Amino acid sequence: MKRKIILAVVVLIVVAAIIGYRMYSKKVANYADEKPDVTITATELVQAFDADTASASKRFLDKIVRVSGVVKSKDSSAVVLGEEGNPSDVVVGLDDRNVSGLSKVAVGQTATLQGKLSGYSKQSGDSDDLLSSLAGTTVNIDYAGVITKQ
Repeated sequence: MKRKIILAVVVLIVVAAIIGYRMYSKKVANYADEKPDVTITATELVQAFDADTASASKRFLDKIVRVSGVVKSKDSSAVVLGEEGNPSDVVVGLDDRNVSGLSKVAVGQTATLQGKLSGYSKQSGDSDDLLSSLAGTTVNIDYAGVITKQ
């Protein structure tokens, strides 16, 4: 009887280990290669969150979004889209598989990127405080890539 119990426990541990390994090693989809749920400009995306965050969250959050806009800045793994002088912007973090696409993006030029919209933040401005007067909405898109053909 003890032998059957020990064998059953060993089998359960092996099955759990196999399932855990498969879940751990599963690759995240490359959202830049998939069909977008929404295609929009950076300005329209920010305006949607400024107008009604609840409705915009329902419409865009956790969706694959293809966004176009003027590049405000870029670094080694992200691109910021938005209008110069406007504190609101769209921050697009590139997936490691798509970082090479940064060479196709130039500051001041229009770029199209696609990824999963992961969140947003709104800062309300206080006219008496210099730092908070720079307030705006920031929309975050992650696991993105540069789209060269539309």
